[in-house]
Amino acid sequence: MTRLAPALAVLLTLAGLTTGMVGAAGVPDVGPIGGVVGDVTPPQGVAAGGDARGPVGGSVDGSAAAGTADVGGAGVGDDAVRVGVIGSRFDGDHPELAGRVAAYSRVTPPGVAPASPAAGAHDTAVAEIVADRTDGAELYLVGVGTGPSAEEYERAVDWLLENGVDVVVDSGSYFPATAEGMDRISEAAERATSEDAVFVTSSGNYARRHWRGTPDSGGWLEFDDGTQGNRLGDGAVAGEVTLRLYWDDEADYDLYLYRDLPGRDDPVVAKSIRERGNAEAIDATLPRGHYYVSVYAREAGSEPVDLFAADRRLAHTAADGSAVAPADADGVVSVGAVDGAGSVRPYSSAGADVSVHDDADTSAAGRFDGTSAAAPLVAGTVVSIRERGSYSPAEVEAILVCAADGDARELDPDRAIAVAAGDVADPRTGNATGRECE
Repeated sequence: MTRLAPALAVLLTLAGLTTGMVGAAGVPDVGPIGGVVGDVTPPQGVAAGGDARGPVGGSVDGSAAAGTADVGGAGVGDDAVRVGVIGSRFDGDHPELAGRVAAYSRVTPPGVAPASPAAGAHDTAVAEIVADRTDGAELYLVGVGTGPSAEEYERAVDWLLENGVDVVVDSGSYFPATAEGMDRISEAAERATSEDAVFVTSSGNYARRHWRGTPDSGGWLEFDDGTQGNRLGDGAVAGEVTLRLYWDDEADYDLYLYRDLPGRDDPVVAKSIRERGNAEAIDATLPRGHYYVSVYAREAGSEPVDLFAADRRLAHTAADGSAVAPADADGVVSVGAVDGAGSVRPYSSAGADVSVHDDADTSAAGRFDGTSAAAPLVAGTVVSIRERGSYSPAEVEAILVCAADGDARELDPDRAIAVAAGDVADPRTGNATGRECE
């Protein structure tokens, strides 16, 4: 295979390919590099349900401003713990949620009439797990769609806070097109904790859809084995692809998506070559074929750069740094997934505060696992903790961490509830075993 040089901001479009290019004309030719991918053995497939995730996409500079639509529901009681659930969409009339939904809302652009949440198995299952794990909690559901802007997400959080929620659950992971958008989503979650709401979120299922590296020079970045291309998917892929590149320092990177054509030049099918900011973004719909991702450093930085393929596997991966907003926010409780033996699921993003066995049977979605299931399972424990005392979000997190053991930080819900009830040591000084909390 031979990589075709990316010329002056030209986007080559294959038959059936729909995509957009981010960048500007007048970018110097970075030069052809042949045979850069080499032979790649695709990693093994994920466990059943491991791909369950929340919405992706979104942009801080979305063309439409956000709005909300309120629809009243039957309340449970003035003393009930109020739980807000953020998701793409919900079936608020699902039988498993009967009598539990106090209100729901949907952030909408101007000119779109308010509407009840549409049926959505994934997010309805999240709400169902919370309802099943709590006796009297009131549910406040807010749909943000499949590609919320940062402003829409902020409005969703604001609506929940205006309704006085005690706990927020979001089983989604978000990939804004800008670093600013990522920061704003995380800051919205942090604002919820500052207003006394415990924010529980999935760590994400991106350990095998993420790569992190620190370039030591300009030019094409090399992945784990020295190759300069990161193969996308297990074999041939087709359909929508979301690629993101994020970094923190004063560097300048470009993101390229190539099609692998054995015996021919590999054409650029999409690229993002912004001259400002700390992110590059590609969203494309691909015809069936073999593809790989490459990163070019115009000016290499000293900090790591993170590559995400939100909906596809990567051949070269790194679990470290694989969490995105809102799981990377300070003060939130991020939840990972473990199997029945207590081992971290291979797809579970690194850095979770606690983990649980991600196995739930739901009416809305059937068997439901992945970190999307893990987050509402832990949220049920959080509701029980808040029912037993006026613990702050930081104290709730301390209780959960103190009730988690091992490298996987697997949570023991019964021990967490016992700490909250005062049956064992205070969470700010030690847990049931006397171990100091960190």
